[in-house]
Amino acid sequence: MKQISKLLSWIFSPLFTPIYGLLIVLYLPVQSSSFVASESLYMLHPDVKFLFLLLFLVFIVMAPGLSLVVLRLNKTITSLQMESKEERLTPIAIMTFYCIILYLFLMFQAENAMIPSIIKAMVVGGALSAFIAYFITKKSKISLHGMGMGSLFGFVYMFSVPLEQSPLIMLTSVLVVGGLVMTARLFLKAHSLKEVGAGYLLGFASQVICIYFYP
Repeated sequence: MKQISKLLSWIFSPLFTPIYGLLIVLYLPVQSSSFVASESLYMLHPDVKFLFLLLFLVFIVMAPGLSLVVLRLNKTITSLQMESKEERLTPIAIMTFYCIILYLFLMFQAENAMIPSIIKAMVVGGALSAFIAYFITKKSKISLHGMGMGSLFGFVYMFSVPLEQSPLIMLTSVLVVGGLVMTARLFLKAHSLKEVGAGYLLGFASQVICIYFYP
């Protein structure tokens, strides 16, 4: 059980959950009641989908991941697990920074690029949750895995709202996987129930608010 919990923790690392969310909205074959509402992400050209995935891989996975490795090598953090809340401050700040850089990159593309608003809003939601988590972490630990899974569910949920037929199986699957990941974190004694619950709520609320109010 311990090995399974560790595997789940790595597979659903907070760095990877935005990629999973992007894969779902880009490749889930669903129809919307309004072209503008969901911007028909499934119908985007394959090359455009690939570019979105590449951008997220570079800014959300590779760049922060390499930064964590550098922090580990210069002993700013003692392990990639970042068990103490003090060690989490710099990595969380780095995550916030790269989310902002990605958002600015998307914002300053040519108007004819037609970048879907929900994707830009997701990046804003990620920056917001990481920013809030930074200040929470100064006082107490908060589960970044919980935050990642909450963000994933919030993003997929908001994407499904304008659809003609809600992808209930996908929503349920994301919800169940989130529960399993948080259970794994509890089993590993990495967090308390309060910490994983707070992380999940923060991630979910940040995505819902940013996507709902994004122009």
